[in-house]
Amino acid sequence: MSKQRSQNGPEGNNGGSADLERYLLNLLSRGILPTAKVREKLAARGASPEEAEDLVLRFSDAGYLDDGAYAVLFADSHHDWGPLRLKDELRRRGVAPSFIREALSDVDEEARAAVLAEEWSAGGLEGKKIVGRLLRRGFSFSVCRKVAERACEGEG
Repeated sequence: MSKQRSQNGPEGNNGGSADLERYLLNLLSRGILPTAKVREKLAARGASPEEAEDLVLRFSDAGYLDDGAYAVLFADSHHDWGPLRLKDELRRRGVAPSFIREALSDVDEEARAAVLAEEWSAGGLEGKKIVGRLLRRGFSFSVCRKVAERACEGEG
């Protein structure tokens, strides 16, 4: 029994590594995560930086971790955010700038802003307030003004 315990217990690499691997599989079964968050969660679980990096590399090679896919999914699921806010949030979550640029290259800022501006204008919101709301959601000022003017044409 002591022989088995030494192979799979805390002092053996197999037990700790297998536990961390199961933990990571459980985390990823709930949804996609950026690698920075995975490293953070593994460290909180007691993994050494080397163990965490080994797991990140293995899971990345297997296709379970992909910051590029994470960035694209994040941008697509936050359709009411502008590129500035998306960029800031992805950066805060530890996504590499190259993946952020790639994900945001598909974002049509004006189309996203126009949908929101039309919706708010139809609800009776005036142009200045539409611009303010769009700015707070991370759209550029020029786009905010353009779509707010277009949405409010014929009113007032």
